[in-house]
Amino acid sequence: MLNSITNESGGGVQFWSIAKELAGLGCEVLFLERTAPRTKRRKNSRIRYGAIRDTGLLGLDILRATSLNLFRGLLFKPDYVFALKPMPNTCIPALLLKAIFKSTVILDIDDLDFAYYSDRFKQGLVRSWFSRFPQHFDLVTTPSAYLQDYILEDLRIPRERVYFLAQGIESERFLRASPNEFYRKKYGIDGNDKIVVYSASLGITSDFDVVLPMLVELLQNSQDIKILVIGDGVRKEYFNSEVKASGQQNRIIFTGYIPHSDMPGLLRLAQVGINYMAPSVANQYRASIKVREYLAAGLNVVCNPVGDAEIFQDYVVLCPAIEEFPDAIRRALEINNHEMIRAARAFVENRYSWPRLVEKFLGHLINSDE
Repeated sequence: MLNSITNESGGGVQFWSIAKELAGLGCEVLFLERTAPRTKRRKNSRIRYGAIRDTGLLGLDILRATSLNLFRGLLFKPDYVFALKPMPNTCIPALLLKAIFKSTVILDIDDLDFAYYSDRFKQGLVRSWFSRFPQHFDLVTTPSAYLQDYILEDLRIPRERVYFLAQGIESERFLRASPNEFYRKKYGIDGNDKIVVYSASLGITSDFDVVLPMLVELLQNSQDIKILVIGDGVRKEYFNSEVKASGQQNRIIFTGYIPHSDMPGLLRLAQVGINYMAPSVANQYRASIKVREYLAAGLNVVCNPVGDAEIFQDYVVLCPAIEEFPDAIRRALEINNHEMIRAARAFVENRYSWPRLVEKFLGHLINSDE
């Protein structure tokens, strides 16, 4: 399994979860990736693991990762190579291993990555990878109906080589989690506080510049609310300075990177989870892991109808405009509908639990090879 991005990214979380399930089903798994500075993945005794530390020099890091992935793959001699995203550091090693060992190669397209770049050269370069690499893979997986249409119609991949692998979560951990007392103490949360969480990247894909003014408005009219902003990225310090300028630094708390294993207990400290994605082409092709995790943790959820959010319309509050969020969040903080929460958690468990999704996916691979 070749993760093109870093361990702390949403895609990295997704891919590692799949790896753990495959290992649990008896597969021998080698997982290779880049790792972000100051973060470390919690290892799994059933998975062989290799990584390079990111230096921040993207071209160099991709070259180093390509070399590592190919070298370790040659030693491992895989029957299957599963690559995340059509990027050189995953696709080049995967296709060389296919040529050498006749491995079955699978490519997961979970995002329209080129759509995030405003620079025309970078956008064109990444778009060219999307156009060329997928054609050579035996199977292309995706978690989004919009992406599935793109793969079929724009990339012209035959339908029999496309598999819908839904965005899952480790639902059992969220369903059984208790509030994490370490984080309650760390962030000064007391019994009178109403906690709202916003969990997302604060990097180039972040929409927090749109979300922040809304949060400031919310806090100006509500004295008992605190907001935990969970995530990290290159724009975090900028956003932190904007919060200080607003005077709300004691009530909008940046947690930075949180190990994904700690997320269930951290979310259980909150009453409401919010997810906002700007109505852009890139975001419309995304499948939100956060909405799934919020619901599984028993939170009331306020989000906008972008990406696949409308799948959850019976269990969330959908606000088409960001201006509608403050009132919706206040109402959500007052709701304590246990029956609705149980129904939402059951919905996520039944449809988006990784054990069910990965077992079905592995069965598809085995049947396709017979």
